[in-house]
Amino acid sequence: MSNQLDGIEQKDIIKRVTGKVTKLWEPKTFTGPKGEFVIQGGDIEIDGNTYGLKFFNNTQEQSIKGNVITLSSVRGKHGLTGVSLEHESYEGKNGKVDRDIIKVTATGKIEFDQPSEEPARVAYSATPKSIVTDNPEKAIDEIVELHRYINSLVRHAYKDLDDEETLRSYVSSVFIEANRKGIRYSRRKVEEPKVEEPKVVEPDPLDWASAIVPSGSQKGKKLAEIGIPALTKLYQYYLEKGFTTPFAKCVEKAAEDLNLDSPEVDDIPY
Repeated sequence: MSNQLDGIEQKDIIKRVTGKVTKLWEPKTFTGPKGEFVIQGGDIEIDGNTYGLKFFNNTQEQSIKGNVITLSSVRGKHGLTGVSLEHESYEGKNGKVDRDIIKVTATGKIEFDQPSEEPARVAYSATPKSIVTDNPEKAIDEIVELHRYINSLVRHAYKDLDDEETLRSYVSSVFIEANRKGIRYSRRKVEEPKVEEPKVVEPDPLDWASAIVPSGSQKGKKLAEIGIPALTKLYQYYLEKGFTTPFAKCVEKAAEDLNLDSPEVDDIPY
């Protein structure tokens, strides 16, 4: 075991360790009882000894390969978390693999030996992309909304996890991955198609017989169906109120065609 790891046993938390990343594979996504998680494997050389290297929900760019990095645990309300010494054993292509590994979870802190030349980390390309927009306020608003949405989504998905540092790292990982894939979020709702109300066809006085009575005891019936007495009462009613509506004009035309008398109104049906 390396000098830096002297006294460290399996499952122990490593406060801080420095080594050179010699191999790094592409991350793979798996599904467990609490949902999806990402593992990225590799090798790290520490004090002349080679250890396996596994990042859990802490994806790194291939550009860190060949670089000297320092891995550190972070203190939270549950103590130190982030970097630990583990052991793995499995059947590989060239036979059985039995080795110690450095496990780095989402709370693990990664520092580079030369900060000024630090390679891009977690889902960003080594060359920064220039984004040109004529509406920077809108672009920033969309970024903030995306972060707020991801924060809410991650905390709901991992509601059984009470480690704030881990939750924040999950939010960060998802946010960075969403940006890498060009995912955007907007509060603008998709407008539902407007339902056009059926057009009301005004009755034609020339076809007064088909006009529908809009209210009263004869409501819903055609003028031709209500009989002379009821039609006469309607006529008397509109004589006082005025023949100002399309239906009233139909009543007026009906009275004209049927030569209705106009006695005093003694029973208005409305």
